Amino acid sequence: MADTPRARALAKELRAARFATGLTARELSRMLGWSEAKVSRLETARRGIHVESVEAILKALKVNRSERERLVKLAREIREPAWWEVGREIPEQLTALLDAEQRAKRITSVQLNLVPGLLQTREYTRQIMTSSELDDDTAEARVEIRMKRQEVLDQRSAVQLRAFLDEAVFFRPIGGSGVMAEQMRHLLKVSDTSNVEIRVLPRSIGAHAGMSGAFLLFEFDRSRPVVYIEARRSGAFIDEPEDVGLFLGSVETLESQATDADDSRAIILSYLRKYEGEAA
Repeated sequence: MADTPRARALAKELRAARFATGLTARELSRMLGWSEAKVSRLETARRGIHVESVEAILKALKVNRSERERLVKLAREIREPAWWEVGREIPEQLTALLDAEQRAKRITSVQLNLVPGLLQTREYTRQIMTSSELDDDTAEARVEIRMKRQEVLDQRSAVQLRAFLDEAVFFRPIGGSGVMAEQMRHLLKVSDTSNVEIRVLPRSIGAHAGMSGAFLLFEFDRSRPVVYIEARRSGAFIDEPEDVGLFLGSVETLESQATDADDSRAIILSYLRKYEGEAA
């Protein structure tokens, strides 16, 4: 199996492991008794990745035990369908997004109009899906997928999620006051966990570094960071270091522009009270 999101992820990990040793692909191929082309195909997911080959590479690179076990496990799982691949028809760009969420050590979400998908309540998500051009069955299936995606926040090695939310996110009463009150309560609840940080960009600051558009920044243990930009029914990953660097710079600026965690909670609490009052 080659050129799948999982295969590409493992290929990047293998390439990063080689870079860390300072070896060239030619030097590694000589150590293994392989052709340089074979190493290249493995490191670019243009060849079926087998557990035995991965084990041989990691042994030659003298990768430590815990890291070796992690990568061998990833190699074995390439042949096993992920939860989103079983009985579902999911657009290719969404499968790539799901895979990135599973592998990331930290996700930074910058949102201007909506609560990030990983932090949405079921009813908030349902309102978004049913307002689109999806039929009812497809919309409900997407709701279930989004809820399932949120499990990355609850795993033993849960991903770190940092969300920068423009205060405009709270203005639009998606689903009405009751739905918004529930969503605000959920944001307050998750912001109290150790792996979720919510930072609000208050309207009082005017323009800010995130106004050029929403995006997701994924950071991994060994692979280079990537950025995901989503449009109406499509999405695209950006992985060129120079391009990703622009988004890293924006996040650094947003750190100084956003309110801190405590003040952000206070802003969310004010909207909770607003919507609770309207729903009463």
